[in-house]
Amino acid sequence: MSGNFEEVQKNLGYEFHDLNFLKIALTHRSYSSEYGLKYCNERMEFLGDGILSAVVSEYLYNKYGEDNEGKLSQIKAQIVSAKSLSAWAKKIKLDKFILISKSEDSNFARQRESLLCDSFEAIIGAIYLDSNFEIVKNFIHKFLSLEQTVELTDYKTSLQELVQAEFQNLPEYKVVREYGPDHDKKFEIAVFIEGKQFGLGIGSSKKEAEQNSAKQAYKKLNK
Repeated sequence: MSGNFEEVQKNLGYEFHDLNFLKIALTHRSYSSEYGLKYCNERMEFLGDGILSAVVSEYLYNKYGEDNEGKLSQIKAQIVSAKSLSAWAKKIKLDKFILISKSEDSNFARQRESLLCDSFEAIIGAIYLDSNFEIVKNFIHKFLSLEQTVELTDYKTSLQELVQAEFQNLPEYKVVREYGPDHDKKFEIAVFIEGKQFGLGIGSSKKEAEQNSAKQAYKKLNK
């Protein structure tokens, strides 16, 4: 990171009182091991994850006053997913400043969803420790305001219920192929009903690909 704390704080829109919190939040375990440090960002990630969950839960409770717990849980799962949080991390160019080992850096670790997601949660923990709950809540709300549209349907569950009712059977998911480098791997998954393919989905995770294939199948069956 070359000690460039100013740019990080500018991107965050938050100025730390104690820069040690920021430094720890940006320190990946691989970097700590390589340089013999006694700290890394995992504890802050744990803290940030809990804070994020509470803030998002309150946000959804107030925004969707008519929806039940199941629907709110679906929306929350999408908002706090690795895909979503890694996208937020990229918006503030967090990948540029994460401290990782040379070997991890050469393997394009900075672009991994899991690393970006974990680092973003660690930043949340760091801001909380450096300030208070209201300030970190406002920080998170800036990103929540970017969520213009959220897919409210859990298509895997909806498809399963439809197939059970119409076919007295369950849909079957099969991985067609995996491709791309480790830091940007893609999965292609097909869904079959009674041996016939009804949908094909692609995603950055198997879960995402299954949802996309289920969505295609569900809409086809509902025509």
